[in-house]
Amino acid sequence: MKFSKTFLSKNFWSYSKTVVLACILFISIFRLSNVNINETSWDVLGYYLPLPATFIHHDPTLKSIDWIKEANKDQQLTDTYYQLGVNKEGEPIYFFLFGMAIFMLPFFFLGHASAYIFGFPMDGFSEPYQYCLVIGGVVYTIIGLFFLRKILRHFFNEQIAACVILIIVFATNYSNHLTLKNLETVNVLFMLMCILLWSTIQWHTTQKLKHIIAIALSVALMTLVKPSEVFSIFIPLLWNVFSVESLKQKAALIWKYKTQVIIAASLSILIFVPQLYYWYKKTGQILFDSYQNAGVGLDFTHPHILDVLFSYKKGWLIYTPVIILSLIGFYFLFRKHKQISFALLFYFLLSFYVLSSWTEWWYGAAFSCRPIITAYPILAIALGAFLLQIHTKAARISVLVFVFLCTFLNQFQWWQLRNYILDPVRTTKAYYWATFLKTSIPQNAEELKSVSYVYDPLRTWPDKNRYKKTKEFQVTGSAPNFSSEEFSSIKFRVPYNKLTKKDHLWFTISMTLAVKDTAFSNGPFLVATAMYKDKAYGYLAPHLNELRKTNSDGKMEIYMQCMSPPIRTTNDEISIYLWNPGKYKLGQSNFKVKIFERKGN
Repeated sequence: MKFSKTFLSKNFWSYSKTVVLACILFISIFRLSNVNINETSWDVLGYYLPLPATFIHHDPTLKSIDWIKEANKDQQLTDTYYQLGVNKEGEPIYFFLFGMAIFMLPFFFLGHASAYIFGFPMDGFSEPYQYCLVIGGVVYTIIGLFFLRKILRHFFNEQIAACVILIIVFATNYSNHLTLKNLETVNVLFMLMCILLWSTIQWHTTQKLKHIIAIALSVALMTLVKPSEVFSIFIPLLWNVFSVESLKQKAALIWKYKTQVIIAASLSILIFVPQLYYWYKKTGQILFDSYQNAGVGLDFTHPHILDVLFSYKKGWLIYTPVIILSLIGFYFLFRKHKQISFALLFYFLLSFYVLSSWTEWWYGAAFSCRPIITAYPILAIALGAFLLQIHTKAARISVLVFVFLCTFLNQFQWWQLRNYILDPVRTTKAYYWATFLKTSIPQNAEELKSVSYVYDPLRTWPDKNRYKKTKEFQVTGSAPNFSSEEFSSIKFRVPYNKLTKKDHLWFTISMTLAVKDTAFSNGPFLVATAMYKDKAYGYLAPHLNELRKTNSDGKMEIYMQCMSPPIRTTNDEISIYLWNPGKYKLGQSNFKVKIFERKGN
């Protein structure tokens, strides 16, 4: 189908190809001018690890991580090794699936060859690898734009297609995550979504085998990159479905071409074989959940919908307000073209609900709502449907002014983010407005940010005068009896919502230990952690030697102060206890826990 009305005069833009080429030129120059030596750090390190492990260290199953630690020591790729998990035997295991590694593979080989030719270390992390991976990211961005244009030209004329592409690229957080952050998953997912949409359109037009294979492979690869994208299968399944009768017709169509469906499905399953084999070899399970951090996860009963949309921390409509036009566009799309709109809207609402249900809904140091970028090709179609409804000169001018202001705001705030004026994690409403359209951080604005979570017992208490003691607990138990048990019999475990209603708290812990042993090696440790369904997160366990204040007459005074970790749910418990794996003879008494919360709102 193709819409026929125009939004602007025919001479406004000659060819949407010109716009795509201009976007490619901007993205390529900007990205290749901003390559750093640590492109393979943080999450990207986790996606990338299987490649140097397999082809440089000949350890595809990851039996050892010594080389990772050595590389991190030299290049500071990560503060913690969250990119790795462990199996039941305590052996290291890749945290992320192999999806991104598949897409990085050809450019890893290019980097490996370049390192050999130009005399750089062939370690997987020297400059040729960094540049070649970035080039790969640009290639995938270009492919995504190419297919986005094909999709838009299928539905709209040149002018509409050109306008929509410009808005998506320059007025949304696409600018950040498909340029500077093009080694993250959304770049590849955006491309795959465009290929999926185009292949879906083509198969429902021609029923050719190559198109249904492209559909199946796109869904499989999206799932291998990000498992929740398995829901993208609903786009081709529900395409042209808008009533009970159309559902029956779709079922009949699939049955008619069942041989094609079987072939495509079989090929897509083959993509998962290496991943399934790896899980089975390392865990004994064909399917394995490598996400072992109890502090974050999906919670479908408590989605953060309002936070995702309107929070000053990362609110999608706060930082990317132009997308309002796309949301309105769904109405016009659904009213006139139900045969495609139901599939698009169903996927969008489902994926939005899933991403809102992630307890760390702000997704790290992202700009605006990062994971929703995967759905931008769908929102681009809805945006085009909106622009077609603008008929009068006054309406056109109003929309152009709104788009211009949104583009300026997006680009300026992106500049603020790159120059550390907008905080990627700690921005609050007060801080947002204090720095709004500012080119530097105003005096005292730092105090307006949310708390910085650093779960460290040796951290200096920040501005203690801003906190007040609200509760004190004397943890009772038996008198010192020189127990040699592994775990203390005296424990503190209280639900977080019984301690405070604030988003964080500080607590101090003090105790007196009667000791017979004078030298400790394997412990003891003072453990402070949060518990979600009896699983620990935000785990802190300093050695008592780090915490001792005095040590005389067979007594040791212990003191620790620390902040609560980011709480997953307010029903989670704060747990504090003594862990004594060395089973030293200890007598424990005078165990106190004091709770401090921030003054004011």
